Amino acid sequence: MTKNPNPNNQLKIQTAAEKLFNQFGFKKVTVEEICATAGVSKMTFYKYFANKNELIKHLWQIMINESWAKMDELELQNIAFAEKVKMIVKMKEEATSQMGSEYIRDYLNMVPDLMDFYNQIFGEVMTRFMGIIRKAQERGEVRKSIRPEFFLAVINMMMELAKNEQLAAVYTNYTDFALEINNYLYYGLMPIPEKDNS
Repeated sequence: MTKNPNPNNQLKIQTAAEKLFNQFGFKKVTVEEICATAGVSKMTFYKYFANKNELIKHLWQIMINESWAKMDELELQNIAFAEKVKMIVKMKEEATSQMGSEYIRDYLNMVPDLMDFYNQIFGEVMTRFMGIIRKAQERGEVRKSIRPEFFLAVINMMMELAKNEQLAAVYTNYTDFALEINNYLYYGLMPIPEKDNS
């Protein structure tokens, strides 16, 4: 008779994987290394995850669920869009600062299986963020001249820019480079100050 899987083992696997991925990226880390760090057998690993990519997707889903919860809280707060942007950038900084340079590189150059999953999540995130931008435009907190579709196109171009190794080399580490892109992206939404003609 097979014993029920121990949920603590799943948590051990997730914690070990996050630690290793943040340090070495997810491409180089093997299932064996995750199991050794978690102190579980490969058989135990495969009770929870079909392969390493499924574990990565699971971790990303947890991360996105936590982000949704924070965004829900943020939307309920009666604060200006500029303040919300500060909080969103801070959330991004906290998430990005935990990732090492290799993790970010792997994230930017992921395999097709993970890319499909990422595109699905990215589509959901962008749909929601576009709604936030439109509401902020109605309140005059975001430039009315900027079309959400343009913003989406800029995000896609920024993802390509993030792969530029020459530009990344200008920064102390890849994390600082990623944060620079985030800051530029979000603060570019702010209204343009009116010219003083006096």
